[in-house]
Amino acid sequence: MNYGGGGLIETSGETWAVTHVVSKICGNAAGPIVFDVGANVGDYSLLVRSALPNATIFAFEPSAAVYEQLQSSVGRHDASDRIKTFNLGFSDTRKTALLHSYTADGNAAPVLASIDLRLPTQVVEVALASSEEIEVTSIDYFCEAHDIRRIEFLKLDVEGHELAILNGARRMLADDSISIIQFEFGPANIYSRTYFYDFWSMVSERFDIFRVIPKGIVPIRYYGEHREIFLTTNYLAIRKALTKSLDL
Repeated sequence: MNYGGGGLIETSGETWAVTHVVSKICGNAAGPIVFDVGANVGDYSLLVRSALPNATIFAFEPSAAVYEQLQSSVGRHDASDRIKTFNLGFSDTRKTALLHSYTADGNAAPVLASIDLRLPTQVVEVALASSEEIEVTSIDYFCEAHDIRRIEFLKLDVEGHELAILNGARRMLADDSISIIQFEFGPANIYSRTYFYDFWSMVSERFDIFRVIPKGIVPIRYYGEHREIFLTTNYLAIRKALTKSLDL
C-alpha cells in the first residue's frame, strides 16, 4: 500500500498521479491554476508543467536559501514562464513563523525543513541545524489578494503543517473552489500532532480520498484507526463530482 514510499516523486507514484489523474481532470480547464506549496527546488512544479502545459503554477518556498535554488531551476527549465515563484509559506493565518532546518545523519537535509519542530524519533539521526524567521499567509488571503477564483490542483508537502494550511483555505474549500488536493502524511504529523482523522473529517464530505501507490491510486472508503500510520505516504483528495470522470 506504499506506506513509507512517499518521499521521492519518481518512485512514490506522484508522477503517475499527475500524468494519469491530475492531467485528466484538469487538462480541459481553461488556464488551470496550480499551487505547489513546499516547492523546494522545483522538481514537482516542473513535473506538473510537463503534464499540464497550459497551467499557471504558483510555486511557494519559504526558505531563503532553497528559494534561490528554486528560482535558478525554474529559470533554466521553464522557458514558457508558466511557473511563478514566491518566497512565502502558508499556514492558517497571516503571521511570521520560525522555519527550522535540520541535518540527517550529519548531512544537510533541506527537504525536512518544518515550522513544527521535529523531535528525535526517527531511525536516522535528525538534528536541528538552524532556524529562520519567515513570512506565512493563508490560501484564502493570498487568493483574495491576487484575484484567484479557483485552484484546480493544490499540492501540499510541508512536513506536518498541511492541516494548518487547509484550515487557512476554509473559504475556498466551502465554495468548492479547489478541485484536487495532494497532501503528505507521515512522521512529521507526529511533531505537529495531527492525525489522518483530522484530514478525513475536514474534506471527506466533499472529496473522495485516495492513497497514492507507485502506479495507481487506492480509494479510502471509510475512516478507521488503522489509517494512522506515520510513514511518509501521499494522498489525493478529489471533488466527488470529478471522481466520476476517472471510472474508478
